[in-house]
Amino acid sequence: MKKILLAFLLGTATLAVGTSCTKEYYDTVVPSITMVYSRDANQWQNVQNTTTSKFVNLSVPELTDYYVKQGIVNVAISFDNESNYNTLPATIDGVSYNYEYTAGSLTVFAQDPLLEDGINVPVPQRAFFKISLTEADFVE
Repeated sequence: MKKILLAFLLGTATLAVGTSCTKEYYDTVVPSITMVYSRDANQWQNVQNTTTSKFVNLSVPELTDYYVKQGIVNVAISFDNESNYNTLPATIDGVSYNYEYTAGSLTVFAQDPLLEDGINVPVPQRAFFKISLTEADFVE
């Protein structure tokens, strides 16, 4: 009985050691840059003479054609002096925030989510916009 148990233990140990895998770790660093812009309430403009949609333009020279066609563009907004950020798009306190971009420029929109007539969209007294640009491999 002891010989069978010993043979079983040796076989199990050999199997465990022989089939163990080797872990490989790859340190992949994805180049990314981040800029922070601040805008006051008086810098927001109405979209097409309506109060249900407002926008603010940000000049972002680092936002090249590469990022428009291949890279990754992320935007976050802070209303409390950068203590907390919300990733856009988001609806915050009943206002829908989103953005669009082209080379050199990014526009953030604040809209009434229902686009009801007569609604005045409140914009923050001061907002901070964190824009992160990340390189990416484009696969066709």
